[in-house]
Amino acid sequence: MKYSKIKNNKITAISALKRGNSAPQLVVVAPSGSGKSTLIYLLLNHRLIPFMKIGIGEKSQTTIIPCEFIFDERIEDEGSFAIKIVKKDYASKKVHMTVLSILMDLFGKNDCDTEETMDAFDDKFEQIIEPEGAMYHLGQIKDELSMEELKESLVPILDYMVDNDFRTKVRKRRDELKSKKVKLVEVRELIFEEMFEEMSEEIKGGYIRWLDNIGLVIEGRLCDSIGDELFSENMIQYSLDGGDDGKKILSVLFDPNAPYSLLIDHISVASRPRGELIEMAQEKHKGLPFRFCIRDTMGMTQKGIEAKDVSDALEIALNCKVDTILFLMSLEERDDTLTECCKVLREKREELKKKSNLDTTVYLLFTKADRIVENLINKKNEGGLYIDQTTYDNNINAVIEDIKAMMDKYSDMIPKEEVGWLSMRYLKDSYILKSLTDESLRRNFEPEGLFEKIVDFSMKTLKSTLPKGVTDPLFVTALEPDMPAVQVSVDSMKISAIIDEMQYALSEDVSTVNGYVITDKTPRLHGRSVYCYWNNLMVGLGHTTRASVYGNFSINMKGLLKRMLTAYIESFKTLHDNCAVTFTADNLSDDELLKAVESLTKNDNIEAGMNPALGDRNIALQRLYEFYVNYFMDPARFALVVERVAYDMSYGNPELKQKLTAIYNGTLGYDGAMRKLQYSFQDFFGSEDFRRILIEELDSVMTDMVNKAFIVI
Repeated sequence: MKYSKIKNNKITAISALKRGNSAPQLVVVAPSGSGKSTLIYLLLNHRLIPFMKIGIGEKSQTTIIPCEFIFDERIEDEGSFAIKIVKKDYASKKVHMTVLSILMDLFGKNDCDTEETMDAFDDKFEQIIEPEGAMYHLGQIKDELSMEELKESLVPILDYMVDNDFRTKVRKRRDELKSKKVKLVEVRELIFEEMFEEMSEEIKGGYIRWLDNIGLVIEGRLCDSIGDELFSENMIQYSLDGGDDGKKILSVLFDPNAPYSLLIDHISVASRPRGELIEMAQEKHKGLPFRFCIRDTMGMTQKGIEAKDVSDALEIALNCKVDTILFLMSLEERDDTLTECCKVLREKREELKKKSNLDTTVYLLFTKADRIVENLINKKNEGGLYIDQTTYDNNINAVIEDIKAMMDKYSDMIPKEEVGWLSMRYLKDSYILKSLTDESLRRNFEPEGLFEKIVDFSMKTLKSTLPKGVTDPLFVTALEPDMPAVQVSVDSMKISAIIDEMQYALSEDVSTVNGYVITDKTPRLHGRSVYCYWNNLMVGLGHTTRASVYGNFSINMKGLLKRMLTAYIESFKTLHDNCAVTFTADNLSDDELLKAVESLTKNDNIEAGMNPALGDRNIALQRLYEFYVNYFMDPARFALVVERVAYDMSYGNPELKQKLTAIYNGTLGYDGAMRKLQYSFQDFFGSEDFRRILIEELDSVMTDMVNKAFIVI
């Protein structure tokens, strides 16, 4: 069925949000200042833009709530949007880590004296409110957070340290560790953390109340600003023409300096994309509605660009159920840095393909071409006081050749068709545009150049998700249009023995358990190590320590789950051989199911060779089963299943996430929290909850993948 025949099939923004998982999924990854948020800004339609303060980070690292934007041209009203926030427990330990680090440092530098430490503390309050690295922002609620109350709450903590021989304990421990040639500051931190965890809740009570009050202030402000219904994590649709509510919601949630990152896990928004994008997509891809989901994930945000971060950034992107990764790098970075990053990018992709059968497309887009042109023009200016249009006219060709040479060098490491460059700052009468006569080059400095790439990326991504031999998604009329057309179900009883073996290996096999549980034999862990581990766990990375005084560990929970899933469910054949998977289509009528199966299999006679007594529907379901068995038998397809389920079983599942977060936030201590956290993994792996959630995640992941082939109408 051609899209042109159903052009009046409009959907609401809330329907688009509910159907977001079936759209092509692009994840944007970039170092701070590369234009990640600016890219999103340029895709939004003109009605929404004035109320959303995004794309203004400029290396000030302000955008710290991950967001996903579902763009769908079938949303008719540009002023209509649907939104959902997903909350998390107040991340008190982010603030606590800042306070603790400052307090330990000042206490040591001020001869372990309470009064002198507190005198020096005045100058550090701003650092607590707005820490380096933009881990959070509290500037907007600064007036509601009393520095005097914080200082008063810290006095009994420091007095306890003094009264309980802090300096003596430091000297004694340093003498014990002399053979390790440890630094005094490390020993001070070790003893400070030990004593902080040992002291009574009564001593710490004032500080805990001050810390908890931040969460209450943020929660109160957020609830008052967005309303109870949206605050309760419901999907809500708004219209900019329906009063001020919609405008306020966007202004509140997309204020990059707001404190809400400590309470919001992520935000999902569905809207109509910019009109120019739709026109271009309709011209290039007639017959298909233009729709895609682009995720503005943390990626390497909050960091500069270093080659070692590139590998982590790709891993983080994979945990967003990504179909395609869009990697941005600014041409303002040093050439040797960009070269090394491209090298690491290529090596990481090869590693993923070789070790995990993962072949996710990565488009590398170099941004800020206008600025590199300006810099190169400046260097070619031969003595004139002013740079004018003539300077550009005389030098633009040589400068463009220099940029092309750079691109060729990078393309030696990355497939040429996956590398592009452009500007994301557009000046209508710029010197650059006036000096360029080649239309194809001009597009690198005009919005159309970006729009072409996004349309191309999204359509190629869509094609890559389709089963072999299927060139376009199928239009189907569903009984419940916001529900999947086809559902995938795994019968846990059919693979019960396999799950039993996996659970035994994860929860009882000593060699496995010792790899992730922190035992009593392990010395105290550094608070910052635990803090880093937790932040990495949330995005699907592991963490390795190299401490000289503290205990060391190297743990990657997603990596562990991935190894186990691969070992015990080697391929889709394991599920198939045990008759564990069924494909149902209860959301499609008999006629719709028959048409869909005929289109997928390109077979007008699906009854051939089948027992007529089965009935038309059962015959169609059998053919559907056969078709999707072949789909998941592809090692690359099943590798995606394993990749996504491994993350969900190590943190991503909402139920598991809530349980782990409660343990981590349950105490201000880090060492104790880490030990409880890892033992809770052992308990979870051996529980019935593990079996249930594993099956739920297998069902969900495969259902999402299957439904990429359908557009529900």
